[in-house]
Formats: sequence, structure tokens, C-alpha cells
Amino acid sequence: MQRAMTAVAALALSACGATTAPPATGPALQFQTIAAPASQFPNTVITAPTGIVSNLVTTTMATSSGGTIGGLYNLTTSTWIPIQFPTAASTAAYGPAVTAAGYRVVGSYKLAGATTDNAYVYDSGTNAYTGIDPPPSYCAPSLCNEAIAHSSYGTTTFQVVGNCDSVANGPGLEVYPATAHAFLYDSASATFSKIGVTGAVSTTAYGIWSDPGEVAVAGGYTDAQGTHAYVRGLTSGMMLTYNYPGALLTHFEGITGAGGPGDYNLAGDIGSISNGTLYGFFLPVRNWVAGTPISLGLHSANSVYQNTVVGVTTTGVPPLGYIVTVP
Repeated sequence: MQRAMTAVAALALSACGATTAPPATGPALQFQTIAAPASQFPNTVITAPTGIVSNLVTTTMATSSGGTIGGLYNLTTSTWIPIQFPTAASTAAYGPAVTAAGYRVVGSYKLAGATTDNAYVYDSGTNAYTGIDPPPSYCAPSLCNEAIAHSSYGTTTFQVVGNCDSVANGPGLEVYPATAHAFLYDSASATFSKIGVTGAVSTTAYGIWSDPGEVAVAGGYTDAQGTHAYVRGLTSGMMLTYNYPGALLTHFEGITGAGGPGDYNLAGDIGSISNGTLYGFFLPVRNWVAGTPISLGLHSANSVYQNTVVGVTTTGVPPLGYIVTVP
């Protein structure tokens, strides 16, 4: 259920058998469980919160049949709304956004028999699902055959960030390449643009935030030195690269504003892909300078709004969805 970090990082860690030691625990945190109600989602076996904004939390639920279904949870009313792309066999829901007419959700879906995903955006005001796959050439020299939309920002017009890849399919298996390609979609012009980092062989874009005069995106990239988290100003060209102290792999999963351009709160993951362990963290950034990270322990962080983080526990069977407020 966790949106995977870049394939290059996973391969590198597996090859060296690296294990990241658990980071020091931050202040006392009160984790609360988020679980889809069985009465409304009877076949759910795992509920994974994937995005948060205001009082809205997106989730992706794994079902007993092996598929997924998206959901939107309202923290104020404690109500759930299914998110399911028409005709799709599986739907994943990510980054929610508040709009003038209600809300927007982005994510991915699989058609029956398909092994790769397509990206979509859902608007509650029009009750419409729209596909937003970037051009196949974005994965050159191969052609893209998979796309996932991770996050969006904006009310009437909006922008979406996500990833696209060229995925080779084996019998019942998806074999991912050693590269990932990040994209930005602009609804006003219905156009795509690439998000890349100089020298990187793989780039992801998982979060987006906009302030007057600045659009910032966050994710991760892999180069010859390893896998690093980044937050980048698309307007100003400012960029912060961040490596969690002592970690071999760091990746930002979400971003939220904290006062103006260059001031953000970020949620991210570190850990060893080779043994399946992920550790979450919360990071304040002020004036493009990283502050002191706060460890979330064995809780993978998927998204952040203000100082509230959602994600999934990385221990226990099945893993549990959670929400926590960082002091």
C-alpha cells in the first residue's frame, strides 16, 4: 500500500544488505487509528491513509480479493465516501484538495486484466473522473505505460504532480526500471511538464504546495551518491536537498505550507528496503533551511497538513492506518 520509493534506491539497499538503525524517538506522540468501516467497505483488509488536507483524508484500501478501492474520510463528520474510477478493477486515492465546489482527489487505477496503472483526477463538484496520463515520450528512450498522480493544489484551476514509468511485465509480476520520471500537470492549459534533478537517474514528485509567488514540489531523487529527499521551488528555482542523519535513503512523501514561500512542513520516510522496514519523520523547513527532524518511529509517513501526519504502521499484521499531530 505504501507508494514505493525509487527503484534504484531499493536495488542499492538490497544489494548491500543495509539496515538503517531506528532513529531517536521524538516527543511523545499520540497515534490514532484510521480504519474504513466494515459496514461500508466489507472486503477491506488494510486501510492506508495516503493524503490529508484540512479535515479530509484520502485512503487506499486493500481488499480480500487482491484489489484496491479508494476512500475519502471526513474527520469532522466521521463519514466515508468511496473513490472508485468507473470501469476500473482497482482504484488508489491520493492527495485530496479543497475546492470551491467540494473537493478533488487524484490517484491511479487499473483496468481489469491490466498490470500497470493510469493516473486520474476526480472532482466532486462535477462528479467526474478524468484521466491525466502524461505523454508516452516522457519515459524516453522507452515509452511510458504507467502513471500515478500523487498530489494536487488549487481550487478552480489546479496543478498535479506524479510519476510515470516504462514498466516491463512478467507473468504475474511487474518489473520496474531503474529510473522514475516526475511530472507536473497544469489544468488551466491541460499541459504536462517534466520535473527533473540534474545528475539524477530517478526523480519522484509526491507533494505540491503553492504560496503567492512560489510553487513548491517535494519528493526524492537518486544519483551516484544515493537517494535524497528534496523540496524545490518551481517558480524561484530554490532547492533544498535533505538527507536524514545516518540514513542511507531519505524521501519526502508530503509537503504543507508553514507561513510563506520557503517555509514548509514535510513528512518523509527513511529505512531499509532490504528488510522491509520504514521509519517516518516530520521535518520543519524555514527560509529553505532544514530544521530538526522529529522521528515518527515505525510509522511510515504518507502525507502532512500543517503539523498533522497520516500514514501506516510498519510493524504488525495487518499494518494499521494512523493519524498523529506533531507538537
